[in-house]
Order: sequence, then C-alpha cells, then structure tokens
Amino acid sequence: MTRLYLEDSYRRGFDATVVASREGACLLDQTVFHPGGGGQPHDRGRLLLGGEPLPVSRVEEDPEGRIWHEVGRDLPPGAGVRGELDWPFRLAIMRHHGLMHVVNTVAREQLGGVITGVQIGPERSRIDFRLPGFTREQIPAHEAAVNEVLARGLAFSARLITEAEFEGRPELVRTLNVLPPVVDGKVRVVEIAGFDAQACGGTHVHSTAEIGRARMVKFDNKGKDNKRFYWELDAA
Repeated sequence: MTRLYLEDSYRRGFDATVVASREGACLLDQTVFHPGGGGQPHDRGRLLLGGEPLPVSRVEEDPEGRIWHEVGRDLPPGAGVRGELDWPFRLAIMRHHGLMHVVNTVAREQLGGVITGVQIGPERSRIDFRLPGFTREQIPAHEAAVNEVLARGLAFSARLITEAEFEGRPELVRTLNVLPPVVDGKVRVVEIAGFDAQACGGTHVHSTAEIGRARMVKFDNKGKDNKRFYWELDAA
C-alpha cells in the first residue's frame, strides 16, 4: 500500500481501489489518510463510493502495517473510491506537529529537557518533559525562544535513512518510551533546515512560518521532575 501522505502532506484527495474489507473497515491500495501515532491523531474525511459519501470515522494501522479506514460497512474488493481529507483538521494538525518539533528542540538545547510524552490536537497540544528545576518564571523566556525560531521561516523536509545509520545516531530519537517505526529497513527523518533533525512519521507544514505565533497557555507539574506544557497557536 502506498502512503501518499508521506509523499505530499498537502495532498487532499486521491483515487484508490478497495483491497479488502472487514467489520466495517476497508483496506485500500493507497491512501492520504494518516493512521495516527506518536501523539498525532488519525486523519478525518470521507470516501466516495459511486458518488455516495461515506464518513471515515477512524483510521488505524494494524500490526502488519496495513491501514484500515472505518466507514461503517464492508465495501466490495475491487471497487473504486475517491478519498477526501478533512483539510482544515489536517492543516491544523500539521501546524501543531511542527510546533511540537520546535518546542522539543528548544527545550532540549536550552533547558536540557527530555521529552516523555506528547498529544497533538487541532486547537491545543501538550508536551511533557523530564525537566528538573523548571519554574513558572521561566515560561516567558521559553515561549519567546520558541517564537523566535518560528519567525525564521525555516523549511521542513523529510528523507529516509537506513536502520544502520539510524542506530548510529541516537540524537534522532526524542521520546524516552517510544521508538520510531522501521519500514523496509528504513527510518524517516524530518529536518528543520539548520535547526533540527529527528525521526518522525508524521505530517508537517513546509515552513515554520506557516505555524505562526505560539502561546504557552498552561503549565503543570506532573511529579517531581516531569513538567507538562500546553500550547496554542494564533489562527492561520
């Protein structure tokens, strides 16, 4: 199956053929729907079957790496469908995902933070760090540092590296408890030009300028050393 979202995060629609169906979900030969993972939620949208719209209520990747689209009924194998993303939702997720990369790197380089969890949303995202000693008085400086990077208009790009190269670059792994997937002996690396590179299978904007201005709207202590930050973005 071809993962079209990895080739072009801005692609909104596609034509595909149903490969299989089970329990109201279908497998397609290609898709722009991201199945979620690593804190990113699955995409939303619909499939058109002979002009009939079928809302996609869930997208999920199984242990074999196949992506299933839940539409509420089984579709006949061989049928042609047209897929359409909920584009405002996808774009919001891409902006927030890019923001989390920048927040992660700023916290890592300037504060020595180690990411312990992330949850990306279309309106608000949260990110957790093992960050001993961080206090509320440091919030304005941290927020300013993040926005300084966003304002540079740095380009996002993605490339594949071998598993062997990945194993020799531990700095590409940012989350303590989750390792990135290895697909056909390759690991996808997302880079922000001149600023950061990390293993990631998500969708992102083309430039930090598209993310806009960010605000830290909430801060919690989640244990002795774990800190939780909630971020929002100005409207696109």
